[in-house]
Amino acid sequence: MNDFIILKDFLVLCETKSFSRTAEHRHVSVSGLSRRIQGLEEWAGTALFERRNGELALTEAGYELQKIVLESLPVFEEFRESVARRSGDQKRRIRFCSPHILSTIFFPYWLPRLQEKFREARLSINSDTLPQCLAELNRGKVDFVVALFDENNLIINRLPLLVGSDKYTSIELDTESLIPISVPNAAGQPLFNLHANNDRPVSFLGYSEECHLGWSLQTVLGRKSLNLQQYHDTNLADGLRHMTLCELGMAWLPKSLIREDLGAKRLVRSGEPIFDISLKVKLLRRIAPLTPEAQRLWDYLIKLKEN
Repeated sequence: MNDFIILKDFLVLCETKSFSRTAEHRHVSVSGLSRRIQGLEEWAGTALFERRNGELALTEAGYELQKIVLESLPVFEEFRESVARRSGDQKRRIRFCSPHILSTIFFPYWLPRLQEKFREARLSINSDTLPQCLAELNRGKVDFVVALFDENNLIINRLPLLVGSDKYTSIELDTESLIPISVPNAAGQPLFNLHANNDRPVSFLGYSEECHLGWSLQTVLGRKSLNLQQYHDTNLADGLRHMTLCELGMAWLPKSLIREDLGAKRLVRSGEPIFDISLKVKLLRRIAPLTPEAQRLWDYLIKLKEN
């Protein structure tokens, strides 16, 4: 803006007290600089400089304006730079939304590999319930949703935005499984055993209704051979893990979440692999234009999958 250029001319002239040196510093002719300062004085309605003993000096109004410009001009410049930074960030940003569990078992391992290929990208990850993540995707607030889906489409069938829709497409990134686990008893066997041969129900720790992981359990929980009694639930897999470690019951947990617990024998299988739930980690997007950086990621993942 020309107004800011003139104010910068004014500040330099305040320092040099010389039209010729200021003109040289500001890469403008002396006559051009003189016209700018005259215009500023016309706007102020008073003289800003005067001659004292042959030297250029600020008037009282000039001192007042100098103080104001010194305080305000950096604020305007910082505003402009911050807007430019944000604009640049937005162009480089790739926005994900994902259920909380993926922030624990997937993103910490996937992002470092992604960063190697997309060093200039700014990756943003929000965590929410799966329905809310899809709502954000539908509104264009995020570029991608990363979530777990089961092979029987029990999860998809609970999501109105996805059922029968041709507005979305996806790519598989990884696999996961929910496995039945329990703390061990003194003999190293599951304290809460799905194969127990007695009439006493096995204490079962479930996912609350809003957690999509629980939706994938419908088939296995419907088996007549299982004698389960649910006493507690939570919407977070990590919360179920802590409940399980506190000997409150058995639960189906993502294998990646409890790998160290299994290795250390803090947790053991509560049932055979027949009770496992196979899941896929999928990345979803709308069939709509993406930002250049998000499109570059999608193209990279497609090519990676084809190879």
